[in-house]
Amino acid sequence: MHFFQWNDSLSVDEPRIDEDHQVLIALIDELHQATQGGEDYLHLVQIFNKLITHTRSHFQHEEAIMESINYHGLKDHQLQHQHLLERITDLGHALENARELVAVEAAELLRFWLNSHILLSDKDMVNAFHQTQVIT
Repeated sequence: MHFFQWNDSLSVDEPRIDEDHQVLIALIDELHQATQGGEDYLHLVQIFNKLITHTRSHFQHEEAIMESINYHGLKDHQLQHQHLLERITDLGHALENARELVAVEAAELLRFWLNSHILLSDKDMVNAFHQTQVIT
């Protein structure tokens, strides 16, 4: 059974952003599955690092789009991104100190955060994009 799985309610109707979100969801699910399957510590760290890397890349992409259209919610959206990156960076440091339970906490945090972020902030952002016809 999946811990976190893509569904149509999470679509923001922008293929590139949806694709990024699908990768993030798959990585969160993979991280959680690895904690449940007794994967070794190094594998957990590898998944976690892929997740952080993809998250940063995705946030940069979103923020570039927001800047290109002078999105009204840019600052708030950037703060949401920044707070999550700070939190998962802290969790990454804890994971490096061999606290495997941190991976479970990270997966739960990221599932909750990404789900609500997509449904609220990202959908609003994409609506603004569609109004300006500037999606790249």
